[in-house]
Amino acid sequence: MNTPVFLPFYHTVSDENLPHILNYPYRNVAQFEKELDFFLKYFKPVSLEELASENYSGKKVFHLSFDDGLRECADVIAPILLKKGIPATFFLNSAFIDNRALFHKYKASLILSRLRENPDNETEEFLANNNLDGNKILTSGISQIDILNRAAEKLKIDFSDFLKNQQPYLTSGQVKKLFSNGFSIGAHSHTHPEFWKISPEKQIEEVRESMSVIESLVKPKVRAFSFPFTDSGVPVQVLETIHNEKICDFTFGTAGVKSDSLDFHLQRYPAEQSGDFVQNLKGEFVYYQLRKW
Repeated sequence: MNTPVFLPFYHTVSDENLPHILNYPYRNVAQFEKELDFFLKYFKPVSLEELASENYSGKKVFHLSFDDGLRECADVIAPILLKKGIPATFFLNSAFIDNRALFHKYKASLILSRLRENPDNETEEFLANNNLDGNKILTSGISQIDILNRAAEKLKIDFSDFLKNQQPYLTSGQVKKLFSNGFSIGAHSHTHPEFWKISPEKQIEEVRESMSVIESLVKPKVRAFSFPFTDSGVPVQVLETIHNEKICDFTFGTAGVKSDSLDFHLQRYPAEQSGDFVQNLKGEFVYYQLRKW
């Protein structure tokens, strides 16, 4: 692909307060619909299959995607997309499907939400001793998950109960229904680690395991993988191995509107940013033009 296709991505959309999501500013329904209408004003939506085949005849197109496989993808987002005729890809973490486990960032958000409501000196001191006091807890990595679990125990937060009662993630049945409704399903790693902190061998293992689960669940026409957080820190050799060993067909990063040196590796634009949506987007396209000089 000589010019980058516009690839905006989100995580969730909700009018409700989601205590497990403090690590990014998710949109409410009205905001999301307004942003979709802006996309539709300037771009034609294409499916993952059309994107892969470059079947869009030089038009200004966009492909929408969503990371983490959250429940709102089925309950809130899909009905809006179907109404507006917008195809999309939902990238899932295989360890979290059917609410079997909880992303460490969401654990951190639940702990911080509880502390904001009911401060606890013992827990706050424990977190401070581990350099995770205040909002720093939202920077915690998967290697600090034991610290998060211990903090949750001190606050009597039961993550298993949260998963059972709130069901923040998609079920296998919901994933299959999304697929049957024409949406694409991709992988987003198994456990959502920070890839730049794990070995190349572990990076490939995370991709392979998550893609295997997705392929067994829905048999996607285009096998796609989006890197969690960022593709920064993923060696080119890993990307080439993933492609050459046919683990998946396309991989996606999060570097914004940008061409990549590998034609099977595409960059997406993180739409969930603070500030003015339109100005952020205009700034991104101006930055893309400047990078070409």
